[in-house]
Amino acid sequence: MSTFAAMIKWLLIIAVCFLSLKATAQNPTDSLPGDPGALSVYSVQNLSFGAFTIGSTGGSIIIATTGARSVTGDVIPLNLGVIYAQALFEVEAPEGTILSILNGPDVSLTGSNGGTLSLSIGVSDPVSPFSVTTPSPARTSISIGGTLTIGSMAVNPPGSYTGNFYITFNQE
Repeated sequence: MSTFAAMIKWLLIIAVCFLSLKATAQNPTDSLPGDPGALSVYSVQNLSFGAFTIGSTGGSIIIATTGARSVTGDVIPLNLGVIYAQALFEVEAPEGTILSILNGPDVSLTGSNGGTLSLSIGVSDPVSPFSVTTPSPARTSISIGGTLTIGSMAVNPPGSYTGNFYITFNQE
């Protein structure tokens, strides 16, 4: 029986060795690789309407996805060296990923001397939804314009108007 007991003892020792090897072979969760399908969005340029003045009734300024500026009503665009530009974003996603852009609600921009202006976010270029055609780590450029609605000089005094708009990038 002593041979049988010794054999069981050795089998138990061998089993414990395998158990301990298995336990030490596990990787911690923080060392796992990142998500290969992750979406990253980078803000490159802010939406800006430049300098302008208004008459008695107001109107609107439109910035196209190309950065071109146009006006309606009695808004007069001024070329005083103040930059006007579309918002630019860069997106890094796996090639073939379908992205759609969801614009947030219209927002109020607050003036440094009082008053508020209404900002409506425009369409994107490329038009949403679209497929990412650049392989990662290259980035896809997205431009977004907007429309600024302006009241009279009494409602919207001269000054600097600022605010934030929200857009959502959906990876499908």
